Amino acid sequence: MSEESDKKVSAVDDDTALASIIKLAGERPDIPLAVESRVYHRVQAEWQNATASPNSEKVYRKVHSTWRRGNLMRWLLPAGVAATAFIAIVFMSQPDPVPLRVAATVSTVVGAEQFSAKYASGSAIHAGDVISTGEGEGLSLLLARNESLRIDQNTQLRVEAVDQYTLLSGRVYADTGQFIYRNGGLKIDTPLGLVTDVGTQFSVTATSESLDVAVREGRVDVQTETDVHAARMGERLLLAPGEGAAVTDIDTHDDYWDWIVELTPAFDLTNRSLLDFLKWAARETGRELVFISDESRMSAMRTDVHGSVSGLSPEEALQAILATTTVRYRIEVDKIVIES
Repeated sequence: MSEESDKKVSAVDDDTALASIIKLAGERPDIPLAVESRVYHRVQAEWQNATASPNSEKVYRKVHSTWRRGNLMRWLLPAGVAATAFIAIVFMSQPDPVPLRVAATVSTVVGAEQFSAKYASGSAIHAGDVISTGEGEGLSLLLARNESLRIDQNTQLRVEAVDQYTLLSGRVYADTGQFIYRNGGLKIDTPLGLVTDVGTQFSVTATSESLDVAVREGRVDVQTETDVHAARMGERLLLAPGEGAAVTDIDTHDDYWDWIVELTPAFDLTNRSLLDFLKWAARETGRELVFISDESRMSAMRTDVHGSVSGLSPEEALQAILATTTVRYRIEVDKIVIES
């Protein structure tokens, strides 16, 4: 047998072996178009870099000569396929960039033009963001389930997740509605302890030397390194390093809560009844809503409200809306009384 015949037989044997290996590997999934495109452009760029080098002409002659002989190509082709597959696998194994998770949206903003532009109403707040407010600046955030978090002036707050925040310094107020969380709801971590709400309205003031928690409704749990404390409606809990917990009383309509009024999210009157609005106004002002009869409650439930209360405080909104109805009412220190 001639040398040329031996080469042909060897080539056939190599091709047969390669075909058997490919067959045993089975059907492979299609490479995604995005990956294929990236691989193509990467290989193209590498080839252009190689052909642009001073020795590219010599390389070309050498490869061209080898091509004509036909021996080297049998090995270059499988190697090239393997290299391309390796590059594709590398690209496919790289995780896609994780999109930033929206933790809240801005509802109300108070402050100078530059601050208001930075935290425009409706803009997204993401996990990892740090919110800093200066003198005369503040904003309220709309969280999940229509919950509200209001951030006072001179406050620094880091957003950890949808329901978890770290209050580095300053003061915040949370209103999580009337939900009762069995496993804990909104969590606000501070330098001196972790505050967890159990369906409530409360404020947290944090410094490096103290932790002040005031509860307007419901209950919050406060966990420090050594103890667990609970604060309930009408209580104000003060903690300081090396000192015991001090608890004092605070009225739900106390002047202490006045700072949150300007940051109150506007109530949307669309498809809402007068009863819905009255419940909101009572909650925002820390007053009890009282109907003198079942008839007066049913009348409020059947009465629709219209217009807008944007830009009005809860008390101003209450007076403006009730003025458009025939409802007789009176506002007491701690009650909103609907008479008819």
